[in-house]
Amino acid sequence: MSKSDTTPAVSFKSNAPEHHRVKPEQHHRAFQVQPGHSYCRVCGAVNFHKHWYIAPAQEHALKLDKSASQTLCPGCSRVEQELFEGELILANSRFAELCGEIVALIKHTEGRCWYKNPTAKIAGATEEDGIIHVMTTTKFLAERIGKELKQAFKGNLEIKRTDTNVKVYWTD
Repeated sequence: MSKSDTTPAVSFKSNAPEHHRVKPEQHHRAFQVQPGHSYCRVCGAVNFHKHWYIAPAQEHALKLDKSASQTLCPGCSRVEQELFEGELILANSRFAELCGEIVALIKHTEGRCWYKNPTAKIAGATEEDGIIHVMTTTKFLAERIGKELKQAFKGNLEIKRTDTNVKVYWTD
């Protein structure tokens, strides 16, 4: 038996019958706007029954519907009010040489976390004497970014937690 005759061990094909699957061109028809739906005017997160989630097709349908309300999601509201729960302090000498890769990793980690929890956002970053301070809206996001940096680029990671916030230090 040749390699082309074997089937892969993992399949990404849906087991649902064909008539149960929503085809990409039907996404706009599959979603029905109901009372209580709203979306964030800044990031596009969708809210239904006090639950925020990311759904581009639903966001598009809500923007087209005049009855849907616009609001600020908790993450964008925290950014606007400057309420930060996490601070990531990058005091690693390798930052200068790996700046592009480190920034890409931070943005990628934020995107993954934001997709699962729209409240998790990077609120801003500042540089002071060669030390970078990254402010996050959730404690979890600051910790996650710090752990990803340690795994990818080594260095020392120190996490200091309090009841209201967390400071994550990534150093040499």
